[in-house]
Amino acid sequence: MKLRLNLLAYSALTAAALVATTPVALAKEKTITVTESELRKMIAEEVRRQTGSGAAAAPANLEQRVSDLEISQGSKITALQTRADAVQWSFENGRPVISTGDGRFELAFRGRFHFDAGTFSQSPSNDVPYAYDGQNVRDLGSGSVFRRAQFGVEGKFFRDFDYEMRFNFGGTETEDNSALVNIMRVAYNPTPEIRINVGAIQPTFTLDDSTSSNDITFMERAAVVNAVIAEFGGSDARKGIEATYLKQGDNMDFMFNVAYTTSTTGGTTGTRQAVADDRDHLLGRFAARLFKNADWDVHVGANAATILSMGGVDTSSPTALPAARNLNFRDRPELRIAGERLVATGNIPAESAWMWGLEAGVRYKNFYASGEYFSWGVDRDRACIGCNVLAPDPEFNGYYVMASYILTGETKRYEAQNRSNSRMQFGAPRPNSPFSTGGTWGAWEIAARYSVLDLDYNVNPLGLATIVAPNANLGEIRGGQQSITSVDLNWYLNRNMRVMFSYQHVDVDRLSSTALSAATNPTAPSAAYPNIGQQYDAFAIRTQFAF
Repeated sequence: MKLRLNLLAYSALTAAALVATTPVALAKEKTITVTESELRKMIAEEVRRQTGSGAAAAPANLEQRVSDLEISQGSKITALQTRADAVQWSFENGRPVISTGDGRFELAFRGRFHFDAGTFSQSPSNDVPYAYDGQNVRDLGSGSVFRRAQFGVEGKFFRDFDYEMRFNFGGTETEDNSALVNIMRVAYNPTPEIRINVGAIQPTFTLDDSTSSNDITFMERAAVVNAVIAEFGGSDARKGIEATYLKQGDNMDFMFNVAYTTSTTGGTTGTRQAVADDRDHLLGRFAARLFKNADWDVHVGANAATILSMGGVDTSSPTALPAARNLNFRDRPELRIAGERLVATGNIPAESAWMWGLEAGVRYKNFYASGEYFSWGVDRDRACIGCNVLAPDPEFNGYYVMASYILTGETKRYEAQNRSNSRMQFGAPRPNSPFSTGGTWGAWEIAARYSVLDLDYNVNPLGLATIVAPNANLGEIRGGQQSITSVDLNWYLNRNMRVMFSYQHVDVDRLSSTALSAATNPTAPSAAYPNIGQQYDAFAIRTQFAF
């Protein structure tokens, strides 16, 4: 009888000890390790304390105590187990979230749509042809487009892993081979500072591209950013692996990020040419918030990338020269309503390429300003079929500067840590008073940006008074220079909905690379190789909903 009572006491008191330590473990997310001998000592000490040191407890009294302990501690253990297994629903920021009670598993539904409409006011000269590079550049098409229509899920499992799956059903009217699989990744977080990300990712690269499309201040990112990251392995739907170290402190935060990427997912699951190699890119970003408090955020950063291998097929036979593998830097004039590109380098046979960029941003209360500068170059392939062995390696550059002021007093949020690629960047403001017919109007922001994309290289190298065809031996590239002044008014009705009003003045300066005539233009142009650039205005509006 005595042995049985002791065993019962040990069991009950052990359960009591576990219950007592469980809240601590859960709160601090630490594991308490106790050896068997230490546990026996703890149990013996508890028995002595409960029954009275040195005194022999009456069997009936001890049996009653054990019974009480079993009942009370057993119910607590059951309550803890029920809490750990419970499924919880929430609607954070209008986003449905399912999670377990112990926080080890989570699934959140995500969605967004950006519906754009706009018109163009053009008066091109007779030097602008009807079509250039197969595009109608004289009459940009007004209309509307679903710029993005995305739906997916994200979450975590076993606490240290997170995932994101996002599908894109918009943008196909103006985007080349718009990928259905937009993001499809899984990440391991061994410590709070380290993340290893693999799958179809969007590398954390440049300040502008690290900002979510839901949070960018203008309808599109700056043209120079899009032109650079597309050829250097950035942007979304990019197959690859990424490693990040991000440290947050009381006075400053900093991040190192490096990614190895290949091709985009393309169609549904990223089919590729089985007989060809993927192009390989290595890209990285360093970013730091040097100063932070309630009124100030000061951010700086740098980016660099290189193309390790151009991929493709080297040769079709042991004696054949390799086919040219090209790079083409280009972008649309910061709207996707019309699909025409007014500046582009055209195909450049390449063995590799390099780029670097600098970024900076500052917030003071409800005022914000930022900018980025990029320089990049191409190592020409001189051994491919039809490649020019004399042409030098071209270099290009571009930049943007922007500022915004939130009229209603809210501030842009600096987001250092984020489950997605939106890290070390400035997010959209959250309205203090969401729009309501009762008299509140949400948040209002006015913003301006000036961007330059220079895709000319060695234009008219001989300084000829009469422009002739591009000089191939001197590597002349007439990609054009594009500068855009944008003024936007953004209305944040609430945390889920935004309406953007945008005005653009676009100025393109570009010499024709092909001979033009009365057959290609409305009338005979002023020269065989005229300036086919133009100036025009654009007006656009975006309706955005996201959760």
